[in-house]
Amino acid sequence: MNDNMSQMKPIEMPKINLDLSTTYNMASTVQRQMDEMNRERMRIVQEACESRQREIRALEETAANTYETNSQLKTVIDNQNEYIQLLKKQLENDEQQLEILRALFASGEDGVIVEKEIMKIIQEQIDDKHPIWDYVKDKGGDIAVAGVTAGVPVIYRAVKTFLQTKGIRLL
Repeated sequence: MNDNMSQMKPIEMPKINLDLSTTYNMASTVQRQMDEMNRERMRIVQEACESRQREIRALEETAANTYETNSQLKTVIDNQNEYIQLLKKQLENDEQQLEILRALFASGEDGVIVEKEIMKIIQEQIDDKHPIWDYVKDKGGDIAVAGVTAGVPVIYRAVKTFLQTKGIRLL
């Protein structure tokens, strides 16, 4: 049997011309297209990620600015409320002073009392050398017109002092 094998002729295979270059080229083209699509996909994902990060930073800045603005507005509102309270107190004080003035000058009798008190204050503020001394030393409140010009500052101070004794402050 060994002899039979040795006598056998080798089988010749038919020659097939397999040219795989076309298949290889097609596969390479597909691979390049897939790589290009992957790069494009990655670029789009990267841009979306960067856009989202910018959006997040903008939201954070907006939140910080809003917080700062709210803090400043709170301060302004607090200051305005304090100022309003101050104005209310000032209005209350002015109303009290107005009531004092109304009470002082409500009747003719009170007017005479006020006039006598003002004359007394004038007498306390000037001496006998002052130009209006002769008009106020024994008068019941009648100050002559001639003495008014010289006496206006004294009269003003006397009226101011009188009002201060009643709780009214003149500026």
